[in-house]
Amino acid sequence: METEKKDTKFKPGQGGRPKGVVNKTTREYKERVEWVLGMLDDTLEANLMELKAGEKIKLWLDLQEYVRPKLQRMNLDLTTPDDAVSKITFEVVRSAKSEGAT
Repeated sequence: METEKKDTKFKPGQGGRPKGVVNKTTREYKERVEWVLGMLDDTLEANLMELKAGEKIKLWLDLQEYVRPKLQRMNLDLTTPDDAVSKITFEVVRSAKSEGAT
């Protein structure tokens, strides 16, 4: 008995999940998260009011990144390096030609 080998590779546009269909595991996790969030909705406002001021600020800062774009962080170094030039002095020297011309 000879078995035929099937070409198991998908061709473009054939096989696999259709676009936009979430895999089973992802769908299950999302359903669990929704269930937990639903349970927390009832007590969320009361729990937020019980937070200390510092905890409220930390929560506010943590949630910002989900609704507002982050600004790019910049480091500005205002100190001068040890080998930096701190003073430049110019001296005007008259040449012999210009002294005789006056």
